[in-house]
Amino acid sequence: MRTFIALNIPPSVVKAIAVIQNRFKSLGLHASWVRPGNIHLTLKFLGDIEPNQVPGISDKITVALALLAPFEVSLDRVGVFPDLKRPRVLWVGLKDEQGTLKTLQFGIEQALESAGFPADPKPFSPHLTLARIKSPKGIKSPKGIKSPRGIKELKDELDALLSEGIDPNPFPVGSVQLYESQLTPKGSIYTVLANFKLNP
Repeated sequence: MRTFIALNIPPSVVKAIAVIQNRFKSLGLHASWVRPGNIHLTLKFLGDIEPNQVPGISDKITVALALLAPFEVSLDRVGVFPDLKRPRVLWVGLKDEQGTLKTLQFGIEQALESAGFPADPKPFSPHLTLARIKSPKGIKSPKGIKSPRGIKELKDELDALLSEGIDPNPFPVGSVQLYESQLTPKGSIYTVLANFKLNP
């Protein structure tokens, strides 16, 4: 089964993120949009595992969280990967003033590496994926207009939206989840396999 470790996002924050999604949808992005209920912060992608591996993985996560107390994070700016000229992923960043989120992710990364799961070579960049952009040029203009001018205007508007500040919507982080991801024709279905609380 395909699995990953993530932070669940509170419904009130998901609602605020859905508003941001809708603003970008109105720009005519040719994209696959993440359903609001599926929005999460991935801490570690494990890939395919056997069911009998879950207890061992759970033990490693429990140890990694043992010394961490609950903390608060907030929404940061909106951005794209890799850049605005070749946008492929639209996201909202997360930040915490004390850096505890990165400490949490690093601890999980180290714990799982000792269990045989290779560490991600890319630096951790906490973000919530809103959409995966499909168009070769990243964007298309509304109503099927493909003129350079129409595309440029849309890029300018997208750039303006990316530059705006957003409501931080701070929320507490008190637990981490191990998820199973099932791919279906209607999109991914996420099931919580285990829940791990931070040390209060």
